[in-house]
Amino acid sequence: MAGNERQEGTPAAPGPADGENVANLARERDALAAEVQVLKAALGKTATENAPQSGGASAQSAWEAAELRAGEEERRLSLQEAHLLAENLEAANAAFIQTNLELKRRVSELKIELEAARAALRTGEEHLRLIFESATEYAIFTLGLDGRFTSWNPGAQRILGFTEDKILGRPADVIFTPEDREARVPEMEMCRAAEEGRAGNEGWRLRADGSRFWGSGQTMPLVDSDGQLRGFLKILRDQTERHQSKERRALLLRELGHRVKNALATAQAVAAQTLRQAGAPADLRATFEARLMALARSHDMLSQSDWEGAPLHEVVERTLEPYAADGEVGRVTVNGRPVRLAPNTTVTLNLALHELATNAAKYGALSLPGGRIEVTWDLEQRLRNSAPAVTIFWRERGGPPVRPPERRGFGSRLSEHALPHDSGGEVTLNFPPEGVECRIRLPLVVRERLA
Repeated sequence: MAGNERQEGTPAAPGPADGENVANLARERDALAAEVQVLKAALGKTATENAPQSGGASAQSAWEAAELRAGEEERRLSLQEAHLLAENLEAANAAFIQTNLELKRRVSELKIELEAARAALRTGEEHLRLIFESATEYAIFTLGLDGRFTSWNPGAQRILGFTEDKILGRPADVIFTPEDREARVPEMEMCRAAEEGRAGNEGWRLRADGSRFWGSGQTMPLVDSDGQLRGFLKILRDQTERHQSKERRALLLRELGHRVKNALATAQAVAAQTLRQAGAPADLRATFEARLMALARSHDMLSQSDWEGAPLHEVVERTLEPYAADGEVGRVTVNGRPVRLAPNTTVTLNLALHELATNAAKYGALSLPGGRIEVTWDLEQRLRNSAPAVTIFWRERGGPPVRPPERRGFGSRLSEHALPHDSGGEVTLNFPPEGVECRIRLPLVVRERLA
């Protein structure tokens, strides 16, 4: 059949045309079968009618011949249909074989990818296990939502003394002191970690033998890929030596502050007695005592912060506090961003501001009713490879007309020489008629804390 011929090779998959051919052959076969039945009926009728004339044998022979031809035609059509079906089945089988080979190839690729993923997972798990077990300086453990231990690393055993088999499943409050358990500190830590994403914790903790150590660490929530809270991770470190060193330093600093206050008080008493006996003017004694008090004030601010510096806002406010509290509203305005000064800068700036305020009270804006002082500051925009700096502006308004001084006094020398020397900053004093102006630029250098 020319319409069903194809080239040799891999059979093509059956298509719509092959199905249509099979349907056409089936319809043709059914039509021929119906025609055969009609012919058979007609031959039978003809044989019956012609039996008296031509004899029964002749009619029977014609009928059988017609029936034979019809059967041969039916077999021919059946063979054609079977042949076409065989070809279609062969093509379908070839396509199935090809699809099966493709599936086998894809399954093999997926197996290789799965094995690679499993190997990567095993490597990652082994890496995490090594980290977990090698961090012996840190206690790393996890808690369930019920607050009970679910994992325990060797560092936790070294620091806290509990072995893994003795601690898993126990509540976390076994490592907290009785007073912390009574205050429900363990529950509060987990709640804060769940709400805020982490919870710092620092305080005395208990070892397995009942001894105490100062623990410092973080508690963090364990959240799955769906965002559901599954437990908590806690990392803790023994900071007992650091804590004890900090307490000793605080004790020494308190003792130092006490002795400095005593020394300044003694110096003030000795100076006052000496100046009185020497017949020094009263204003000289008052000025000297005020400077000693300003020095004592700066040391008091430093002692409150363990001698790590002082906030600029506090330095300015405490220096100008006596003038802001004289009953007249708006005489002193202080405004600026939070800035922390180094210890040396705190002392020198406090003295410099004291001298400016004293001069303002004697000769400047604070010497007249309605006069006022404005102190503002701001951080300079940091350039590449440059240290941050703060610029302070002192402005006096509403006082008597100002003119440049004929000589530089102690306050001017302190501001223009001592302050730049101690802080590395810059000081500019101007004397416009409307009031004294002072610009102070201080680098904010990061300094090491006292050990």
